[in-house]
Amino acid sequence: MRTLTAVFALAGLVACGGSPSPIPEAPKVDAPPAGAGPAVQKDGAADDAAKKAAALEALSADEAKKGACDEGHKAALEKLLADVEAGMKAKNGDDGKPLGMTLIGKRVVPLGSARKEIEMAVTGRGTEVHVMAYAVKEVSLDVLVGNAAATTMRSPHQRSATSGALSIDVPKIGVVDDLQSDSRQVQIKPGEPIKIRLSGQGCAALVSFLKP
Repeated sequence: MRTLTAVFALAGLVACGGSPSPIPEAPKVDAPPAGAGPAVQKDGAADDAAKKAAALEALSADEAKKGACDEGHKAALEKLLADVEAGMKAKNGDDGKPLGMTLIGKRVVPLGSARKEIEMAVTGRGTEVHVMAYAVKEVSLDVLVGNAAATTMRSPHQRSATSGALSIDVPKIGVVDDLQSDSRQVQIKPGEPIKIRLSGQGCAALVSFLKP
């Protein structure tokens, strides 16, 4: 009789839901707010840009103080000048014919608190001169023909002098693709020298061409 009662008790447990409880679901992880990823990337890019700007400011200030160019910066500017020379010599006019630009002179110049004056001799029978300057910091120039200031017209080739991107790669800083620039297009008498007055901070690339 006791055995029969135990059997009925076990059956009662099964009928009343005595089966094992289901395994609980894993808690859901909330998704990150929309736009969180791009915002982090944007902040990182802003930080990188700020660090690069600070590094370029320190470099230019040091060059202005010493009156000499950092070797890596100078090499980058000299490479830019080579690219500008190649690009200008390869330019064609609206008619598709070569413009025939010839190099007058090119150099890397350290700039500081005082304005720097450079005289360039011009040889050849051409009368149209294009003078351009490039730097990682602000740079400005004026051109004198004889002792008089020349026209303030800027060269149309100022931002398109190179066949590729107008940029330099400065060691330990990186690529600078927002170079500052200034230029002048002036008329001279054949063989007349020009004087260039440069202002800025740090080292700048200076180059001039004669159009026949």
